[in-house]
Amino acid sequence: MLRKTIGIILGLVFISFAALQYNDPDATLWILIYLYAAAITILGAFGRVPVLVLAITSVACMLGALYLWPEKYEGLEVGGGDIKNIEEAREALGLLLIGVVIFLYAIMPGRLSKTTTPLTQNADHS
Repeated sequence: MLRKTIGIILGLVFISFAALQYNDPDATLWILIYLYAAAITILGAFGRVPVLVLAITSVACMLGALYLWPEKYEGLEVGGGDIKNIEEAREALGLLLIGVVIFLYAIMPGRLSKTTTPLTQNADHS
């Protein structure tokens, strides 16, 4: 039950992150990324996402975070440095957060749904 509750809360957090992207220069991309993260998190909490999808999503997000990491980290607040570095740090940290959350759902016990396969029916007691 806790896994499902946390999944719903994190899904709502990712939806709120999507809503905050409206004024971003590449808003559509980031809104879609955060909405995808919300959907995967909520569905993953209920065991409705194959582990391969969770793994690919997690790895892609972590690689994306590495790719986007600014050459010079100048914090997250506007006014503290070059806005390009600040924006890249925010985007990288957002992807890192998604990647870590999805990774945790991929390795979490009880991740599979009772309807996934007959072998998991006795193993899943969530």
